[in-house]
Amino acid sequence: MVDGKALSCLTVALALLVAIPAKSDDPERITAVQQALRVMGYDPGHVDGAMGDNTRRALEAFQEEFGLAVDGKIDDALLERLRAEAALDTASPERRLVRTGLLRSYTRAVQDGLHDLGFDPGPVDGIVGPLTRKAVRAFQAVANVEVTGMISPQLLQAINNARGL
Repeated sequence: MVDGKALSCLTVALALLVAIPAKSDDPERITAVQQALRVMGYDPGHVDGAMGDNTRRALEAFQEEFGLAVDGKIDDALLERLRAEAALDTASPERRLVRTGLLRSYTRAVQDGLHDLGFDPGPVDGIVGPLTRKAVRAFQAVANVEVTGMISPQLLQAINNARGL
């Protein structure tokens, strides 16, 4: 789930994407795309309305992940998919961890903490498998937090709090 500030930023960015003319080099359009990419966990660099290397890489990563032609360009297909995915809240904490390459380390830490608390996540290997999901859900239910089964920084914090760390 996206926090309130990020959701507000995403809402504004998506509204701009609908309202701005279809020129792909328009600074307002690029800024809106950069904001949407940032909220969804991609790193476009500075949100400055300029189509730099970081923005192009973030666009290409988004295009690759969602099955679009990987060309780093802003076109109608990209905008349509960006709006659709943002509306579905694909900026989940777990997806952001995947995109930043941190999912495996967070998963290991979560598995280790779950094991210490008596929940069986299976092997502490950094892989989110069915036993890890089951243990996460069980912990979330006992900890009285939303039961999602997802790895997130908030989950790790809750586990560490339960461990007294």
